Amino acid sequence: MESIIEQETALLRENRAVHLVEFNTRKQQSLLELNRILRSFSHADLKSVDRAGVSRLMEKLEANRDALAHHLRAMDEISSLVSRAMQEAESDGTYGRGGV
Repeated sequence: MESIIEQETALLRENRAVHLVEFNTRKQQSLLELNRILRSFSHADLKSVDRAGVSRLMEKLEANRDALAHHLRAMDEISSLVSRAMQEAESDGTYGRGGV
């Protein structure tokens, strides 16, 4: 799971093309596998969990979330700009600020 998260985050930070569907599928599969493993854990097994590894994964997930949020904000801004440009191109000015 760490590797998948690292790969996606690196691509996002480099502003390279990211196949989000592929990464989401891989992350879902990893999460499913992790859940299966955790279901078989007993309380005694939990004591042996690599807490440093869990913390490291949490940090990587947070960095990934931040990178995804940054890209979503950028896409929202681009979408707004394109929408505004289309509306202005379609307007004949009759009801606009400069219209009578």
